[in-house]
Amino acid sequence: LYSFMLWHSAEKGSIDAVRLFLMGLSSADGGTSVEVDERTRITIWGYCECRWKRFLLRLASFLTLGFFRLLLHWKPSLYVKAALTRCSLKRADVVLIRDESFQWSRRPVRVISRPENFCLLRQGGTLREHCTLRYFTYRKLKFVWFAELGSFHRLQSFDGSIDCDTLHAWRGWSDKQASKLIAAYGANEIAIRLKSVLELVFTEVLNPFYVFQLFSVTIWFSDTYYYYASIVLLMSACSVALDVYQIKKNQTALQRTVHKADVINVLRDQQLQCISTMQLVPGDVILIPAEGCVMMCDAVLIFGNCIVNESSLTGESVPVMKTAIPAGSVTQVNYDHNIHAKHTLYCGTHVLQTRYYSGHEVKAVVTRTGFSTQKGQLVRSIMYPKPVDFEFTKDLLRFVGVLALIASVGIIYTIVLMTIRGTNIGKIFVRALDLITICVPPALPAAMTMGVIAAESRLKKKHIYCISPNTVNTCGGINVVCFDKTGTLTEDGLDFLGILPTTQQGGICKVELKQARDFDADHGIIRAMACCHSLTQMGQQLAGDPLDVVMFNETGWRFEESQAVSESERFDILPPTLVRHPNLTNVEIAVLKQFPFSSDLQRMSVLTRELLSNDVILYCKGAPETVVSLCRSSSIPENFDSVLGYYTKRGFRVLALAMRLMDTSLLKAMKMSRDAVETDLTLLSLLIFENRLKPQTTPVIGQLRKAGIRTVMVTGDNILTATCVARECSIVDESLPLYFVECSDMDNLGFQLHPDETTLLMQSMQQQQQREDEHREFHVHINTNPRYQLAVSGKTFDVFCKRFPHLLPKLICVCNVFARMSPEQKTQLVNILQQLDYVVAMCGDGANDCGALKAAHAGISLSGGEASIASPFTYKLANIDCVVSVIREGRAALTTSFGVFKYMASYSLTQFLSVSLVYWLGSNLADFQFLFIDLVLITLFTVSFGRTPAADGLHPRAPNVCIMSSNSVSSLVLQLVTVIFYQVFSFVYVSKQAWFVPHYFSPKAEVHPSYQGTAVFLTSTFQYITLVVVYSKSFPYRKSMFSNRLFLFSVLFAIGVSTMLTLNPPAWIVDLLELKMPPDMRFRALLLLVAVINFLHCLLIEECFVDRLLPRLRNRLCNNKQLTTANNNRHTEFESILEEIGTTPNWIVGESNRRCSKLSSFYNNTSLKIDDQLNLYLCEESNYNSKL
Repeated sequence: LYSFMLWHSAEKGSIDAVRLFLMGLSSADGGTSVEVDERTRITIWGYCECRWKRFLLRLASFLTLGFFRLLLHWKPSLYVKAALTRCSLKRADVVLIRDESFQWSRRPVRVISRPENFCLLRQGGTLREHCTLRYFTYRKLKFVWFAELGSFHRLQSFDGSIDCDTLHAWRGWSDKQASKLIAAYGANEIAIRLKSVLELVFTEVLNPFYVFQLFSVTIWFSDTYYYYASIVLLMSACSVALDVYQIKKNQTALQRTVHKADVINVLRDQQLQCISTMQLVPGDVILIPAEGCVMMCDAVLIFGNCIVNESSLTGESVPVMKTAIPAGSVTQVNYDHNIHAKHTLYCGTHVLQTRYYSGHEVKAVVTRTGFSTQKGQLVRSIMYPKPVDFEFTKDLLRFVGVLALIASVGIIYTIVLMTIRGTNIGKIFVRALDLITICVPPALPAAMTMGVIAAESRLKKKHIYCISPNTVNTCGGINVVCFDKTGTLTEDGLDFLGILPTTQQGGICKVELKQARDFDADHGIIRAMACCHSLTQMGQQLAGDPLDVVMFNETGWRFEESQAVSESERFDILPPTLVRHPNLTNVEIAVLKQFPFSSDLQRMSVLTRELLSNDVILYCKGAPETVVSLCRSSSIPENFDSVLGYYTKRGFRVLALAMRLMDTSLLKAMKMSRDAVETDLTLLSLLIFENRLKPQTTPVIGQLRKAGIRTVMVTGDNILTATCVARECSIVDESLPLYFVECSDMDNLGFQLHPDETTLLMQSMQQQQQREDEHREFHVHINTNPRYQLAVSGKTFDVFCKRFPHLLPKLICVCNVFARMSPEQKTQLVNILQQLDYVVAMCGDGANDCGALKAAHAGISLSGGEASIASPFTYKLANIDCVVSVIREGRAALTTSFGVFKYMASYSLTQFLSVSLVYWLGSNLADFQFLFIDLVLITLFTVSFGRTPAADGLHPRAPNVCIMSSNSVSSLVLQLVTVIFYQVFSFVYVSKQAWFVPHYFSPKAEVHPSYQGTAVFLTSTFQYITLVVVYSKSFPYRKSMFSNRLFLFSVLFAIGVSTMLTLNPPAWIVDLLELKMPPDMRFRALLLLVAVINFLHCLLIEECFVDRLLPRLRNRLCNNKQLTTANNNRHTEFESILEEIGTTPNWIVGESNRRCSKLSSFYNNTSLKIDDQLNLYLCEESNYNSKL
């Protein structure tokens, strides 16, 4: 009746409504979409209380002894449907939430009120008062009901809602306004509640597997099967305790990374107040202390400058300069923390030092607080990772369902058989339920963790620590590894190799590198190296870009900063920096104005003037192609392109230096625009740097590629440096052409190339001759190999996500270098790779990798702090050696899990068959027979099975991750048929013997010894040994079973004991096991011979048919054209995409309206108009500079 009423609540006559109901969705509509952040949305439905549903829910829970309520606990969407009634969001008491991963949750809608009202931010920084606040919280964020919009929306912050000019004039809130804002926004804190041990235990025990174990133990205790039940109960308790300990440890570690409250000076009512940082709200004006502080909120600088260490967010330990946000622009631009990152202080970062002029203090406006901050988003990504979907786990649950179906057949068989014999109902009930615990082994989860525990122990010996053991199996299926660059693939610093000066003859010597000491102090190269940088001084140390530090230190000059400059001399610039020659006291240069480095312009420059001189000189430094485009053609050597190519192709970082003697006065030069001064330059030299790879990097990348595992670089560094490093360590294949993909969107995306269109620039860099054999070796796992590679920047990636989502999967399948990627973009890339059916590993060393480390199937951290908390694996030696070890152990653990699962399934079905046969006699196996099988044989095998070490290398063929594959199913079915045959043979053959006495059935006797029962028991003991040996696979992912001494001892011990039981058991064992031994020794020997034949039969099936003949047969069938389509349906998503796009970039043209012909080769200087929004440009390396 209750189920009918639930069904009736859906719209009548609508099949889709019923489907939606079964999925837990609303039948009325598809829900309301709500934005969580710029990349994430959720869908919500409203529900309100319903008394009669509540009553029926409690009644159903009572009648089913809580099982119905437990089922609803596992499925929140069904609980909401069962207990509540669908309504509009306006009346909702509870919202049902579905995220983009189709994870369901329910949250109560709260309504609060206060006499002083609440204040909410609106566009432009204005406030709106509310007498009541109706909201729900989801993953630490607050969503408020707006009646005029008819929906819930996340609380507005200052990010994106106020223009820069308004920010400069901002004077903060009054105390009264701040109080109303705090009431709505809550305290400014990242509070992580630690769950109690009791709560964690309760959550773990309600896991379906543990519930089934508890059910099984209850059945066994009621059936007086105490020994094994106690052992299973103890193992489950230990497993729960370990899980709770690990969760508690991780929660505590995460809580420690969050800074506690501090005090700060804030402007309230135009007066300076010292308050707790917990009382900050968006719009507060705060003063940054001169001695620095740890930021407790996100804030935008409106006056002064700060030197900040952002390593907690970016992973880069290099201090960066933050400047005040510019004002007075012609067009009003809204503040955006992504666009104005150089002016934003992020929560969790450390302000090392502040800079201000004429007694003014450094001021900032609070933009985001609590979990809305950048630090809060990082913590949320760790607390609420996207669920990892692994095929092995899904197949495992499906197969358990198959075992449950077989158990149901056994239940029917038992009920019918015992009813015919007049057995009482209580015994029938116990025996039927007992068959479920036999057919679906409760010890399966514990058995499958043994291989994982062994792998985890071996990893620990290699200094690889694992906090999530369940991830070990997943590592066996890894087919793509994403690497951060700095600190992961390369050393943290840069090495200065030398200088290539231009000669008087107008050339550059390709090989002869000079050092700074080879030039005089008045040489333009030395002065450019000493002045053209963005360094600052912190105490006695220089802070800034590592490249600038290395370059300046090479000169040997001294660096000084003026402490005070009068207002009339500032000219709206920073106080001048002074650089002095170490020995010549009269050589002193002042850096008067700096045009900072821009990733878009790829250069920086400074205006300088020497002591006792009136000449103003501009020095410029940047990407060689960019700097050369600003130089006079007469100063550019003829061999410039070839020299530049010589070093860039070898992975070196190359910069160009240029200068210009200004022909204007100092005052005019200071007022000139950047474009006006950065022209008509004279090229001075090229500087050669090396971002040295770690010695382990290239060999590890080579091993991964030879194993058919794709390698991808995901870095925050610029695209030129990234591709150089990728080429050097073989992430980029030198046998294939490389294309840079650069998109410039319209004004709404903040950068522009053409006002009315989006341009896709693909600059081809043709590499060395193709090495076909090597390429085939690297890519044997993919049917169609793209004959090109792509590299993209974070901006381009963002444009593809927003404007060309249909092209994004194809781009990701062939792109090996992702540069200038933000932490959110790294996480998004990992998620998309997973959607394309890749099994993804992420290896990084910084807090900016936390989201990606947590989102990946397997995250490997090379550092402590947040990164180690977010990732399942942490390596203490800070190199990528660990990646190969993790994959090797993962493959071994996955192979072990496959073997253990097939063995446990076969063992349960073998025992199910034995019990079914003796049920036919009206008897059962004795308790100690069960105990011998379950405790002595099975426990000994499962404990030792996973201790076989991993193979030494990585095999090119990845292990199978699908339990329901033809190989696995065929193996299980054939082995089961074999087991049935030999058990039935023993059961029947013993009855044909002359000395056989039929079994006497007694309704009162639970177990009565019989010849047939004994024959079946003895035959089955050998079958358990046979199956464990057959399923103990070795090559190519594990070493031989002979390397596992404990397992070898277990097998020999089991064979010895089973042989003794068959041939000549002692009398006390016969009595203990309740055996009825055949009087004929020849028959006992025959049982032993049957066991040997059974072993050879099973071994022949597994080694010859399943492992050899079946794959060949399947490949032959797949080569049949009639079965090609069916075979393709089994491809992964990324394999289908690679087959679709082919081996050339034709897929880009294929996405157009077919108004242009397809690409058949790599064109020179060709522009292809695809549609009104997308152009494709291809140019060869020789034309790269001019085209750029």
